[in-house]
Amino acid sequence: MKLDKPVVIGAIAAVVLLGVGGGLMAYVLRDTQAEATQDSADDQLAIAGAKIAVQNRFPEATAVNFGKVFTHQDGEVVSVCGDVDVQQPQDSFDGPERFVWSDGALVVEEADGTDVVNAKWADVCQ
Repeated sequence: MKLDKPVVIGAIAAVVLLGVGGGLMAYVLRDTQAEATQDSADDQLAIAGAKIAVQNRFPEATAVNFGKVFTHQDGEVVSVCGDVDVQQPQDSFDGPERFVWSDGALVVEEADGTDVVNAKWADVCQ
C-alpha cells in the first residue's frame, strides 16, 4: 500500500497542531488558575485591612462583630463592603450597619451617616 505524500504530511501537521493547541490550552488554564488564586489572596488581604480600619476607627468599642463582607474590584482598586456591629459603651446605633473601605478610605453608617454610605455603596459595592 502506497501512502500519498500530501496526506501523510497533512496528518503529521494535524497531530503537531493538536499537540501545540493542547499545550497552549493547558498553559492558559494553569495561568487562569494561578490568577484566580492570587485574586483570592488579594481579596483576603483587603478584607483583613478593612477589618483593621473599622477596629481602628472605633478604639473605644467593646466588641466589633462582622457579618457578610465581600470585595469588589474596579480596575486595580479592590474595595471591601459589608456589615459590622460596633458595640460601644454609649452606643445610640444598635445592630449591624454597612461599611465601605475603598482606596484607604472608610465610611461607616454610624459615624458618617446613611446617605454617605448609600452613595459610596452604590458607587463601589454594586
